[in-house]
Amino acid sequence: MEKETCDRTNNADVPDAGIKRACDQCRTRKIRCDKESPCSNCRTAQRLCSSTGPGQKPKEARQRVLISTQYERKIDQIEERLAGIEHLLRASRSPEAAAAGGASAADLSPVSRQVWTTASSRAPTPSVSVTTDTRSVIYDNEDIESAFEGDSSLTAHTAFASEFLEHAVGRSSLRNIHPDMSSALMSLRQMMSMRNPQRGFHEPRFAHQKPLPSGGLRELRMPPINLVVAMLRKTKESSPSTFRLAISFLTVEEFADYCRRVYFATEDFSPCLFIIVNTGLYYLFLEMLESDEGHAAKYLEYVNMCRDSLETGCANLPMFLSARRENIEALLLGANWAVELAKPTLAWQMTATACNLCQTLGYHRASTYKDDPSDGRETRPLLFWTVYQLEKGLALRLGRASTIQDFDITLPRDVLELPLGPEWRGIFNSWIKVAEIHGNIYEKLYSPAALAQPEPERVAAAWGLAEELNILVAQASLAAARYSQPGQADYDEYKSLRMVLKSDEISFYSSLTLVYRALPPRPGSGSTFSSECIETAREAMRVHQHCIRMVADSEYMTRAYIHWTILYAPFIPFIVLFCHIIESLNIDDDLSRLSEFIASLEGSRGASQAAEKLHRLCQVLYNVAVLYLEAKHQAQAAVGSEIDMYLSTLGLMPADGGGGIPAGVGGMVDTSGLGTSQLGDWFWGNRQMMGLLEEDMMNWSGGQP
Repeated sequence: MEKETCDRTNNADVPDAGIKRACDQCRTRKIRCDKESPCSNCRTAQRLCSSTGPGQKPKEARQRVLISTQYERKIDQIEERLAGIEHLLRASRSPEAAAAGGASAADLSPVSRQVWTTASSRAPTPSVSVTTDTRSVIYDNEDIESAFEGDSSLTAHTAFASEFLEHAVGRSSLRNIHPDMSSALMSLRQMMSMRNPQRGFHEPRFAHQKPLPSGGLRELRMPPINLVVAMLRKTKESSPSTFRLAISFLTVEEFADYCRRVYFATEDFSPCLFIIVNTGLYYLFLEMLESDEGHAAKYLEYVNMCRDSLETGCANLPMFLSARRENIEALLLGANWAVELAKPTLAWQMTATACNLCQTLGYHRASTYKDDPSDGRETRPLLFWTVYQLEKGLALRLGRASTIQDFDITLPRDVLELPLGPEWRGIFNSWIKVAEIHGNIYEKLYSPAALAQPEPERVAAAWGLAEELNILVAQASLAAARYSQPGQADYDEYKSLRMVLKSDEISFYSSLTLVYRALPPRPGSGSTFSSECIETAREAMRVHQHCIRMVADSEYMTRAYIHWTILYAPFIPFIVLFCHIIESLNIDDDLSRLSEFIASLEGSRGASQAAEKLHRLCQVLYNVAVLYLEAKHQAQAAVGSEIDMYLSTLGLMPADGGGGIPAGVGGMVDTSGLGTSQLGDWFWGNRQMMGLLEEDMMNWSGGQP
């Protein structure tokens, strides 16, 4: 029997396999085919006989490709876990490890320790947000890239630190240290690993956003209209309140009109309008929650309802928004909400879009308002300057260049009328000024171009900015004293104003500390910081203690203070004093200041997740400082050197020329030769430390001393 050298392809892959057709080879050669399998012509020519149907190309065998970003990441995780197992096996064979009782999570490298923790205590987290409707916005962690937060010269230090850590944690001298010190070292390792850009997921996701109903936003629940109307009437007749501060660029009448358009809509309304209404109602009911305890349960239900709707509206904002005032207002309120959630990256995205829309409409040019009979001649400049203030602060907070330049603005920097009242005019205009200074701090002191300038030019710019900030500090202090006379008839009405003025004073001191940080220390001082920088940081801590007592009786005021004074702009004083303690081995007043600052945050930990993270981060740094001083005074050279290495990697301490580990046990670190690169490292390190508040800190050890 003649051996067949060809086979027909599987009929299961061919449509209408029961119908015989001429094979592809016979059709190509235009010869008669007997339609057998294989046909006589193909048997004679000893070639492959295949048939795919008329007008189709022969089906080629393909390899199914299953590799995607998700599978690549899972493969990487498997490799990391295998590396962790390998480390444990090596440790178990080591005589030193056997004497020490085996390896623990504290002894592992960052990757291995993460594997240890994950394998023993945690299950995988779903990568897709919960949703039940195709119209809901879905965010997939697998497709999210890390957010850029400015260049840093710490990359080489990080690579060195990783290699150093792999060798250092295996030393018996570090294994047998006190458990508190081991926990502190683990905290520093966790901070260092969280600095890895690939860990930074800043997805535009909200914890309370809901699936979008099939009928759109109008199907989401809203508080009863009759209650809303009654509360708006009451608010209109009262002094500036939480609600009016939250929507300071809107009048009560304008907000009431927005409410009518949502509650009595005859057609679908935009997500932006929905965001404005629910944001205002959230703060309105939040204020009633604090003032009317008899109906607290009802108001809390409405607060949560508005919060969920607000976040759902923000999550469903379209990518492209038309240039309309209403859209700018919604983006601004959404950015404010992101600040409240300690999500500065998300706030930046919304604010940058709002800036672009403002420029598209010409809100930044004085010519836009000439011969304009509309009622928006004053509220539009107010809206623009509010966006301007928020954008400049976030730009400095994230270490980025501003999206709007001062040389492009011709609008007068003096707002004449505010819905809050004439007494707020001076405060608002000071906010415009400090926002301008924030932009100049980054541009003239800490941007890559500024760090490339000769030091004398940067020092001259720092002194000029310091003079402007000192003027603002003096003005805020005088204004606070003017409204702080208990005998005044309207003393109680100015409570919010006094709190804002005192908070401004702290913000100005914090910015002033950052400016003075750019000054070189006096020759021979042996310090990283100038004396002006250290003294200003101490003064900011003192004013903070006074302000936290002012807001202690109001949960909302406390939360607003933490979010908008401590977290919104870079709060430098704590980091400055922490670094000063490490380099000077100061165990007296400055360490007490850090302890008092942490104690002042204790009562606000429940205000928000951001407040809890801030308290935890400060507590970790304080514990590290205490244990570092203990190690230095007990001459534990290995421990002190390892902590020095971690702090250098984080950008909080300068590294010497000998491999990145500052020298000195039992004495001051010689940092008199601090250069431009170290100044940039410190700025980026401080910003990245604040950036940890956007990360998951649930598994931090803390290291209680």
